[in-house]
Amino acid sequence: MIAATSLNVIVIGAGLIGPRHARHVNLNPTTTLYAIIDPQESTTETASSLETRHFYSIDECVHHAQQNGTAIDAAIICTPNHTHVAIAQQLASMGIHLLVEKPVATSIKEAQVLQQAVAKSGVCVLVGHHRRFNPYVLSLKHNLSKVGRIVAVQGSWCLQKPQTYFDLGHWRKSTRAGGGALLINLIHDLDILQFLFGAITRVYAEPLPRQRDHEADEGAALNLRFKNGVVGTFICADNVVSPFNFEAATGENPTVPKHAGLAGLYQVFGSRGTLSFPDMKLYHQDEAVVSSWTNQVEETKLEVVDEDELPFSLQLEHFVDVVRGRAKPMCGIDDGVSALRCIEAVMKSIQEEVPVNTEF
Repeated sequence: MIAATSLNVIVIGAGLIGPRHARHVNLNPTTTLYAIIDPQESTTETASSLETRHFYSIDECVHHAQQNGTAIDAAIICTPNHTHVAIAQQLASMGIHLLVEKPVATSIKEAQVLQQAVAKSGVCVLVGHHRRFNPYVLSLKHNLSKVGRIVAVQGSWCLQKPQTYFDLGHWRKSTRAGGGALLINLIHDLDILQFLFGAITRVYAEPLPRQRDHEADEGAALNLRFKNGVVGTFICADNVVSPFNFEAATGENPTVPKHAGLAGLYQVFGSRGTLSFPDMKLYHQDEAVVSSWTNQVEETKLEVVDEDELPFSLQLEHFVDVVRGRAKPMCGIDDGVSALRCIEAVMKSIQEEVPVNTEF
């Protein structure tokens, strides 16, 4: 547990997501951005704009802090996916608490290595599935009971990634390096679906037709079964023009324009109604009548509580509470591993062209 002073936080990685995390660290009154660490020389300019230091390596940063009598309390790891485990192990061995961007690793085997290292070090770990903190998601979870017994869910995450996205991070072109729409993007939605409906136990996946000359996948169409009997479908695509993605629907990512009024990104079907997300419209019938297709379906708009709260800010506040011992991780390593296990099942299903249980 850390004393109740401002936490000194370092951000590892200055790509797309690192500076975004760093800005929230600067804005939080209980955290201090000690440095950004990245081997790229251009990061010096990024660090300067954030009024912090730039170091080329973790060792260089830690040595500087020790020389100045400063303790680094926590780190946010925002590096390419295949580097997460090695960096997290290094930091954990130094007693530095961790917020690891998703995916926690690129394989279950790697993730288990990290689990062992963390257990040995005693540091706290939060996995960065930040959408668990999104006010829209929290409001959806709060209102699920209104549909009665949940029977099925359908959803999508579909957009067009520009070529610059891949040019700025060549690792994104390779599944082996942690790239591809499944490991980078679908893992978010599968984590949210498990957060909402419980464990996914079986998947069947068909790959989307490729449109790029890359090794990495471009998405898939899924059939899902949950442990509680709920079934679902989901389409993930990073090669189509579409507003039907979490970023455009909720406006949570400033680089993706919000599509105002978007409805039906997720649809939750139940015995007493259907709930549409993120528009939060509940379609239901009068409780005084027997549910039937002969009766009018009513429409009720539900409230999104704290709609303007930013998920990254809420996640950081929670991380501080975890480090201080005031809360248990809302998304710990076990949750990160569970989402990763689902992705591995999706990949195996595509490869073998059969349904796959997540515990294979």
